[in-house]
Amino acid sequence: MSKLGLFTGLLLLFAAVFYGRQEWSRAAREAVHRKLVRSTDTLREIQEHAKEFNRKEIIKATDSIYVGLGYALANSIMLVGPSGLVIVDVTETLKGAREIFDEFRKISDKPVTDIIYTHNHADHVNGATAFVEDDLHPPNVWAHASIKKGFEVLFTGASDAHFARAMRQFGVFLPEKVSAGIGHRLKYGVENTDIGPIFPTKFVPGNELDVKLGGLDLKIVHIPGETDDQIGVWVPSERAFLCADDLYRAFPNLYAIRGTKTRSLLTWVRSLDKIIDLEPDILIPSHTRPVTGHDTVMKVLTEYRDAIQFIHDQSLRLTNYGYHPDEIANMVKLPVKLASSPFLKEFYGSVKWSAKSVFTEHEGWFSGDPVDLDPLTRDEKAQKMVELVGAETLIEKAKTALQNNDFQWALELSSYVARLDAGNNVAKDIQVESLTELGSRQLSNNGRNYYLTCAMEIATGLKLTSPQGSKAKFINAFPIDYVIDTLPRLFKPEECEDRNETIVFEFSDPPSIHSIQLRNGVAISRHKEPKHCDIRVKVNEAVWKEVVAKTRSSAAALLSGDISVEGGVLAFKSFMDCFDRDSHFTLR
Repeated sequence: MSKLGLFTGLLLLFAAVFYGRQEWSRAAREAVHRKLVRSTDTLREIQEHAKEFNRKEIIKATDSIYVGLGYALANSIMLVGPSGLVIVDVTETLKGAREIFDEFRKISDKPVTDIIYTHNHADHVNGATAFVEDDLHPPNVWAHASIKKGFEVLFTGASDAHFARAMRQFGVFLPEKVSAGIGHRLKYGVENTDIGPIFPTKFVPGNELDVKLGGLDLKIVHIPGETDDQIGVWVPSERAFLCADDLYRAFPNLYAIRGTKTRSLLTWVRSLDKIIDLEPDILIPSHTRPVTGHDTVMKVLTEYRDAIQFIHDQSLRLTNYGYHPDEIANMVKLPVKLASSPFLKEFYGSVKWSAKSVFTEHEGWFSGDPVDLDPLTRDEKAQKMVELVGAETLIEKAKTALQNNDFQWALELSSYVARLDAGNNVAKDIQVESLTELGSRQLSNNGRNYYLTCAMEIATGLKLTSPQGSKAKFINAFPIDYVIDTLPRLFKPEECEDRNETIVFEFSDPPSIHSIQLRNGVAISRHKEPKHCDIRVKVNEAVWKEVVAKTRSSAAALLSGDISVEGGVLAFKSFMDCFDRDSHFTLR
């Protein structure tokens, strides 16, 4: 396919949808053609950068280190020791992991003694069981102790919102996947949803740990950056450092538009300082290709580190001058020397997003402008704009903005109308075209994919929901505490605010006690026997996980006696009705 072919296909798909309500006229075809001509510069750069990882290969980094690249979003790395293999990161799906392991097996037939998760992100942990060949003697799974908090977010955080936003950021549902910025594509969400995470069995407690794994002397180093739990692996015999996601061949994701907690830039800088102090001769990221040669490695590390500090320092400096975060985002620019580094091109993260993130880290959500202290909701603002200007005028102004290439303004104006009138096809057409134009001009693949996926959602009615099968795999693999702790965020105070009662879950195999108390409009989870309870549920842990994962009916489990209830089945059902039913963590 030609360089323009990928984008042409995407544009024609969108064109067919949002021009499908109109006659497919010559003017419409010419509009798409003009759009394509205007937007090929960033596409060519993205396609060139994608050569970094857009083919499957096993890279021999050293005599004992091999990197599986291009099979999934993240790399999987094999360390060959005298007595066994150590696998560092396992990709996001079993399919990708199995393909890599098949290739690794052509290099060595030694047993896999250990798996290391560099951090909790799905593209580093989901394929773990692909590397388990003997279920009775599985490898140790290593991670930093703080990974438990990261995993907890999968259950107790805004997981459904994160899923939808991640699908947009990585462009999973786009018909043509040009690049995900740090890998060819995220192979999860629309296909290859078979996953096999394993909860870690060995935890690194502090900043460093010297270990011998597979007969290899290794140092595991805590290097928080993208996540607080991130670790790297120093292989002294090879003078090689496996740096996880602290560095890859793209500007770092100092803020992720898919939604994450604020990432501390200075913490990331200090982690890079740790790596620099080791003076490695080879750097092996968990995304993109290894970096070789002492001088090259040190230059790349130093520039990467200094760019992150620059963003932090200058964003904070402008904050102290009293600038609004939107202004700061447009004012902070990397020095020419740093901006010219191939490792700091904005194919993934963005200087603008990062500058705003620094403001948020230090000042929180409030910009300081009283207009932002208690602003109108988006629906309220849309209503007032339509009342002030009129829907027809807003549409005409949006069309003019499109003609003048003022796509952000066209998007905002058309969105006012579409928000109040979901059936206004003209407003939706303008939204889709504005989003497509904005996306086509993004160098950041994250931004590009997000805009284009949003356009597809509006144009086609696409709904981004997490696959039920993968949810069940997580529920089965992780401790029951996480499942119980999910319930408070699903509580419906609008229906059960006045309830004051306590349920106890008494699990067997393994035995444990947990409780949920309804009080003052909240649900409180505890992991011990309460002084009083109204309902007691006795059940095997595996059975309860099947029920909350919806692979087994609660009614069937009650009928079979696998669930027994003291205090009345109807009282139990009434209690559970206080939680969102569309969640995978509630009873049917």
